Amino acid sequence: MKRSGKRLRVILALSTACLLGVCSVASAEVFAAAASLQPVMEKIAVQFEKEKGIHMDSVFGASGALARQIEAGAPFDLYLSADEKWARYLEEKGKLEKVRPVAECPLVLWTASEKAPSLDLVKDAKVRLVIADPAVAPYGALAKAYLEKIRAYARLEKESRLIVAGDVLKAGLAAKSGGADAACIPLSIAMKLGGGWTEIPMPPQRLFGGIVKGRNALAALVMFDYLKTPQAGKLFREAGFEPVQR
Repeated sequence: MKRSGKRLRVILALSTACLLGVCSVASAEVFAAAASLQPVMEKIAVQFEKEKGIHMDSVFGASGALARQIEAGAPFDLYLSADEKWARYLEEKGKLEKVRPVAECPLVLWTASEKAPSLDLVKDAKVRLVIADPAVAPYGALAKAYLEKIRAYARLEKESRLIVAGDVLKAGLAAKSGGADAACIPLSIAMKLGGGWTEIPMPPQRLFGGIVKGRNALAALVMFDYLKTPQAGKLFREAGFEPVQR
């Protein structure tokens, strides 16, 4: 009976997916997620499709940039932001609903060396530091806040040692390629890149998500609920996040 019940659920999921028109890549719904979520959401999307029979396309980038695109009418169905600000911004604009926290992830100082760097590294006059754009990337804003807190931001700018990248993945890749000596990036990206990192003493960034209004995005609703499952939670933790259930 248990096997029959499981088989029936799979058949129903596949049938529903086809009825929704999400069986083919061409008609798939789209989730737009902060770059910090890329390492885990790529894996969750694969597992989600395997379990539910529903494919979703993906777009990753800076939270603010994605929010502006949604505001302008971009065909995204599920939005996952690296902070609450941009999710609430879209909610206030009438573009997003069912807004809730999804996960948390700390900011770290990263270098290509396998040895964990000292936080004092950013004060070294020879070190170039890269962060994501504070105007559109929440982790960039958090990095800026930390650097201002330790009175290093103005000096880095004045000495032209501060490099600003479009999002956190681009920031990490810039440092990994030698375009900078270190990067302030989320733990998720640091774990993806390898190297060494040290957690920065700032509150973990809480990531929020919501359903884009007016899209009849049934598959997006299923995926948004799936993010609360133990299966997704396991992948979140493996990628450096802590799931948020409330």
